Amino acid sequence: MKGSDRLLNILSYIASSDKPVFPKSIAEDLKIPVSTVYRNLNILMLWEFVAFSKRYGAYILGAQSLKGKVLHQKYSLFGAEAGQVLSDLAKKTGESAAIVVADYYETICIAMVESHQALRCSFVEGRVNRLIYGASGKTLLAHKSPEIREMILRLSLPDTGLDETAFVQELDLIRSQGYGRTVGEIDPGVLGISAPIKRNQNTLAVVTLMAPFFRSQDKEDQWINDVLEASDEISMLVSIN
Repeated sequence: MKGSDRLLNILSYIASSDKPVFPKSIAEDLKIPVSTVYRNLNILMLWEFVAFSKRYGAYILGAQSLKGKVLHQKYSLFGAEAGQVLSDLAKKTGESAAIVVADYYETICIAMVESHQALRCSFVEGRVNRLIYGASGKTLLAHKSPEIREMILRLSLPDTGLDETAFVQELDLIRSQGYGRTVGEIDPGVLGISAPIKRNQNTLAVVTLMAPFFRSQDKEDQWINDVLEASDEISMLVSIN
């Protein structure tokens, strides 16, 4: 693994934690020598992306990272035009649509347009789910580099009972066909269809359509095409920003 990858992996690990983290935990989970962890933490602290919490004796996000979160919210690539594409998708299908990103091994909904139907499915903006479940998570995971994907699977699969070989085959299928599709993996009876949003061949996020599975009869193929069209349109928008 390149030095820059280690640095970013450590930063992502700290950013995705809901509490201060210790170097030993970082080293064990990311399979990085403790000495290397400390060296990279010192670099991140120098640039204020990470800070040391004396109260807990562990590491947390620093000022630069927190400032970056504010700037992302204010000047996100996924602005009003992307929001309009999402609204058009929800209107065309009659179902809920979202933009979802990955934070290391979790998914986070950053934009949501709900269906107007009485029975509807929805994400809560900011809601976190594990990257190995659901159409959004699996599609994001499928488009990560093999090295990063392997690391995430090593951390996430052991306590699930999932078969790693079958899981990897599913990710490969998602990547080759260009979309992910699951039913009931996060919420019972919910169909999810996701397609990647790309910029310079890098997957930044996914467009996800959510609907009660019973409403998908005779519609699913069209919904898949609609999601693919929306993801292509948003990809074009973010590529010119």
